[in-house]
Amino acid sequence: MDKPQELPSKLMVLISLVQGLCLLYLHQAIELHYWPHQQPQWLFALYSLAFIWPTMLLLGLTPYNTKAIVKFTLPFALLCGLLGYYTGYQATPIEHIRFDAVLLSFVLTMAIATFKALMYSQQCALGERVSYSALFLWSWRNFLTLCLALLFAGCFWLILLLWGALFKAIGINFFHNLFEQHWFYYPALALANGFGVIIFRSQTRVIDTITRLQQALMKFLLVVLVLVSLLFLTALPFTGLTPLWESGGSSLILCMQALMLFFVNAVYQDEPDNWPYSKWLHRFVYLGVAALPIYSAISFYGLSLRVEQYGWSLSRYWAFLIWFLLALFPLGYWWGIAKNRDHWVHQLSKVNVAIGLVVLGVMLLVNSPLVDFRKMTTADQLQRLADNTVAVDDFDIYYFRRHLARQGYEALQSLKEKYADTHPNLTVRINALYADHKQPSSTREEFMAGIEFLTQNPPEPLLTTLYKKESKNRWNLQKTQKNYLRAVDANQDGRLEYLWIQRRDDWTTITLFVEEDSNWRALHLQTLWNRKDNADAFYQTLEDGEVATQPSEWNDIVIGETRFEVWTQE
Repeated sequence: MDKPQELPSKLMVLISLVQGLCLLYLHQAIELHYWPHQQPQWLFALYSLAFIWPTMLLLGLTPYNTKAIVKFTLPFALLCGLLGYYTGYQATPIEHIRFDAVLLSFVLTMAIATFKALMYSQQCALGERVSYSALFLWSWRNFLTLCLALLFAGCFWLILLLWGALFKAIGINFFHNLFEQHWFYYPALALANGFGVIIFRSQTRVIDTITRLQQALMKFLLVVLVLVSLLFLTALPFTGLTPLWESGGSSLILCMQALMLFFVNAVYQDEPDNWPYSKWLHRFVYLGVAALPIYSAISFYGLSLRVEQYGWSLSRYWAFLIWFLLALFPLGYWWGIAKNRDHWVHQLSKVNVAIGLVVLGVMLLVNSPLVDFRKMTTADQLQRLADNTVAVDDFDIYYFRRHLARQGYEALQSLKEKYADTHPNLTVRINALYADHKQPSSTREEFMAGIEFLTQNPPEPLLTTLYKKESKNRWNLQKTQKNYLRAVDANQDGRLEYLWIQRRDDWTTITLFVEEDSNWRALHLQTLWNRKDNADAFYQTLEDGEVATQPSEWNDIVIGETRFEVWTQE
C-alpha cells in the first residue's frame, strides 16, 4: 500500500473531463432555465453524483483495484444521489423555499460520509484487514491530496485571469472573454483539479512526510490540551456551571472534546506498544482521556436544560448528535483504560474502526426520511403549540419559514386553516412570509379580519389607507402579532383621529392617523419596548377602553422655520 504506483492517468483525465461537463450542464440548466432547474430534488441528486463518484474515483483508483473500487464506490454514490433527491424535495415548492434551508447541512454531512466511505473502500479494495493505522494513512493522503489539488486548480485559474487581463490591457479581448465563458472554465478547472490529483497522488512520500510532521506537532500540543482540560475540570467546582451556560458553555465543551479526540487519534495510531511519550506523560495523557466522559455529562446536562426550556430545534438536534458521536469515542477509550491501564491503546484501534462506521451511517441517516431533523423539530414545536406551552401570537413562524424548509411550509399552511377564525392575523403574517413581492400578500378582507377594532365603524378611506400602507411592508406584516384601531379626539376639535397600534414580539409602535383634506396622514407617536414598559398592562388598559387625551403643559417653540417640542421628564 505504501509503495508508489503508476496511476491510470488517461482514465483519471477522462473522469475529470466528464465531471466538468456534468457540472457545466447543471450550471447551464439553472442559468438558462431548462431541466432540472425548477426541480431541486433532481438538482441535489445529480450534483451529488457529479461531485461524489468522480472525486472518489480520482482519489481511489490504482492500476490494480479498478473493479474493486468501482464495486465499493458506485453503490455509495447512488445512495448519496437518492439522499440528495429526498433532501432536494424538502426545498419544494421552489417558489417559496430557499435552498439554504437544506443545502449547508447536506453538503457537510455528505462530505464527511464520502471521506469516511472512501478510506474504508480503499482499504477493502486491497483485500486487507481494516485497521486504524491504515485508515489514518488513507484519510490524511486523501485530505492533503484533494486540498493540494484544489490549490493547484485555483492557481491555474488565477494564471488564466492574469493572462486575460494582460491581453485585455493591450486591446485584445479574446482571451478575457473566453476565460469568462462557463463552457470553458468548468471543464478547464475540472481538468486542472484532475491533473493536480495525479501529481500529488504520485508524491505519496511527500504527503506521508507532511502527515508525520503534523503528527509530531500535535504530539506536543496534545499535552498542553490535556493540561487545559484537567485544569478546567478542577476549576468547575469552585465556579459552578451557571457562568458556563451564560457564555455558551455546551458548544465550548463539545469543541474541547472534539479537539482532544482529534489530537489523541493523530498522535496514537495502531502501534499499542510504541508509546509516543515517556511513561509518566503517557499516563498524564490517558488521565485526560479518561476525564472526557465528564465533559460529555456536563454538555448533556446543558443541552437538556435548553430543550426543557424551549423545546427541540434544528441546532439542538445537531448538538445532541455531535454530543452522541463525541461521547462514543471516550466511552470506548475509557473501557480500554479500565481494562488495560498503560496499554489502553490496544483498544483504540477497535473503537475507532467501529465508531468510524457509526459516523458514516449517521451522516447518511440524517439526510434520509428515517432521521429528518426538520420533520422532528416541526412535530415538537407544533406539539408545544397544541399544549399551550407557546401562545399562538408568540409562535415563531419565521423560524419555520427560514429553517424548516418543506416541513415548515406545510406546517404553516395547516396552521392558517386551524387558526383562521380564532387568530386571523396569523394568516396575514404567514402570507407575508411567502409573498412574491409582486402583489399584496393578503386580501383586504384577510387584512381587516386581523385587526382588533376598539371603535365602531371606522371610515372606509382610513381602512383603505391602512391596507395600502401595510401591504407594502412585508417585514412589518410578518412581525406584527396584533393590530389595534382606536378612535380618539387628539386635539379636542370635535373630529376623530385614530390610533393605529401594532404589537410585535419585542416592541410596540403607536401611530396617530389624522384626516387632512380628505386624506389620512400618519403621525408617529411613540415606540414601547414590551419587556421594559410593562406591555401586558398597557394592552389590558387599551382593550378596557381607558384611552384619554391630556393637553400639553408646554407649547412648541418655533425659531424661524424650526419647531421644537418640549419634553418633560419626571
